[in-house]
Amino acid sequence: MFKILYPSQDTTILEASKELNAGLDEILEIGKRDTTGGTNYLKTRSLVQFDITQVTKSLTKYNVNINNCKFFLQLHTTHAINLPSNYNIHAKMIADQWDNGLGFVNSNPKIKNGCTWNYPTSGSIWSSGSSLLPNEFVDGSNIYISGSGTGGSSLYQDPNSGLQMVFSQSFDRVSDLDPLQTIRNTDIYMDVTSAIKTWQSGSNGKIIPNYGFLLQFSDVDELNLNTQGQVSFFSRETHTVYVPKLIMFFDDSTFDTGSMSEINFESYKIYTNIKKEYKDTSVNKIRIFARDRYPSKSPTNQFPESTVKFLPTSSFYSITDAGSEEVVIPFNKDYTKISCDSTSNFINLDTAGLMPERYYRLIFKIDSGIYEEIIDDDFYFKVVR
Repeated sequence: MFKILYPSQDTTILEASKELNAGLDEILEIGKRDTTGGTNYLKTRSLVQFDITQVTKSLTKYNVNINNCKFFLQLHTTHAINLPSNYNIHAKMIADQWDNGLGFVNSNPKIKNGCTWNYPTSGSIWSSGSSLLPNEFVDGSNIYISGSGTGGSSLYQDPNSGLQMVFSQSFDRVSDLDPLQTIRNTDIYMDVTSAIKTWQSGSNGKIIPNYGFLLQFSDVDELNLNTQGQVSFFSRETHTVYVPKLIMFFDDSTFDTGSMSEINFESYKIYTNIKKEYKDTSVNKIRIFARDRYPSKSPTNQFPESTVKFLPTSSFYSITDAGSEEVVIPFNKDYTKISCDSTSNFINLDTAGLMPERYYRLIFKIDSGIYEEIIDDDFYFKVVR
C-alpha cells in the first residue's frame, strides 16, 4: 500500500544572489550556474520539507511498524541545461529551521525575507563547522553539523555508525546514438527511508528535528570545475501532478485463496468493481475478478461456468494519472502486491494522497514465473473533493 505526502515548504537558494528568497517560485533548481561566460560557476541548491506527522498517523491507522516501510523522495524535471554525462545529486538532512518566504527568482526588487543562501530565516544564520549539535536534543547521538555558514547546513554521522544521513542518486547518459541529442532521465526518485526513521524515532533516544532535505550536486561535483549545468524541477507552487512527493510504502497484502483455483495463464480475463468516483479522504477495497476467457460448459451443458479464479501471488498494481500519463505509483514487488481472500483478489486504495478532480488508471502486472503480462483495460476512476 502507499501514502503520498506533499511538501509543507520548498525553495531554491542561489550562490549568485545570496540574499534572494525564491519561496513562491514554481521551479526548484539544482546545479551550477555560469555567471561569467564559462569561467565561474556558482551553486544552486533546493530545500524541501514534509510534515511527517502524517507518517505517524498512517502508522497508527494501518497498525504498521516504521521498520516495515520504505520512503521515496520524488521530484519531476521541468528542464535541464548543459549537464555532464555523469553526475550525482545528494539529499542531506537539514540542520537548521528555515522559512519558505514569499519571494521569486525574478522578483524586482528582490525579496529578502525568508530562506536564502545566506540565511535560513530572517535574522538568523546557517550553522557551520563540524561541532556537535546542541546537547539538549542530540546529546549522545554522535550527530554533527556540516556547513560553511552559507548555502545551507546539514547533519552527518560517522559512516561506521550505520546511520545513513546523506542520500544519493546517480545520473548517467542513457544513449549516445544521436550525437545531436543526449537522452537522459533527470527525475529524482530517491530512497530516503533512513531519514524518515531518524526523524520519527530519533537517535539513541534523542529527538532529531525534521527540517527537511537539502538537495544539491554532490560535494565532489560541486567542487569539480568540469561539472556544470542545472536541473529544474516543479515545486509545490505549480499546483500540478508534478509537485514534489514523499511516497510511503508498506506491505498490507494478505493471500488466502479459499476454495478458488488459479487462472489459466493462456486465456483469462480481469474485471473489477471499480467505481467512477472516490472521495479524496476515503480508503477503498477494489475487488479484482479473474475468470477464464473461454469458460467450459457447466455439468448440465447449458450455461458456461463463470467461477472466479485467483491471480498468482506475484501480481501487482500501478496507478497512472490519466491526463498526463505520469506514473503516480510504480509497480513494486514488495509494496504494491495484489491481495486475495476467499471471494477474489483485491487491493486497498487510500485516495487521500491522490490529487482531487483528476482521473487515474489502474494497471496490473501478472507474473506467472515464466510469463509476464501487463493488463491495461481502461480501469479508470476519478478522485473528487
